[in-house]
Amino acid sequence: MNSKEILLREMLDKVGDTLSEQTISERVSQFIKYGNVFLLFEVMSIRKEIEKIKENIKVIIDILEGENLSGPFKQLEQIEKR
Repeated sequence: MNSKEILLREMLDKVGDTLSEQTISERVSQFIKYGNVFLLFEVMSIRKEIEKIKENIKVIIDILEGENLSGPFKQLEQIEKR
């Protein structure tokens, strides 16, 4: 059993329930072929996803804070409810 097969089996055991065997096999092949460059691109991709999640969280926080208005906006909101 070569290193690629060993890595493929380990990855299937760890993430086989969330990713297809074909996807995992492709990723393992890319890793074996490109090594550190593959890892660099994966890290960059993850960082982009993290930034998107941070932006979404910020929007949600802004919306929630907007619902807890005070001052004239709160008074206006109460008037509209009447």
